Amino acid sequence: MTTRPQILLVDDDVSLLQAIAAILDLEGFESVLCESAPSVVEFLRNLPISLVIIDIFMPDQDGMETIRAIREQWPQLPIIAMSGGWRSINPETILETARALGAQGALEKPFDRAALVEAVRRALNPD
Repeated sequence: MTTRPQILLVDDDVSLLQAIAAILDLEGFESVLCESAPSVVEFLRNLPISLVIIDIFMPDQDGMETIRAIREQWPQLPIIAMSGGWRSINPETILETARALGAQGALEKPFDRAALVEAVRRALNPD
């Protein structure tokens, strides 16, 4: 039996986490939902996570800070950043910054199923 890749989904919007998890489940992935950025490191220490998809703007700790923390301990772990922008900040600029910090991919909210699945497949199979 082959194990399905576990993807850690990090966002403070529970309904968005559930929607992404439903899509990924249909595509053969297993999702682990995390509503709090400070909990990410604990999840990564305790579960065999294959990929992290993280929102940039969250109330308890921003995604940029969390990406830095992941990179310090798990430099090879694929990360996809997602953002819908914030106030007057351009989402593309935010996502470029996330890539510079080590995210392999970036999704601008709202994104569709095809964009999500393509980003996940690309992050897990970079060749």
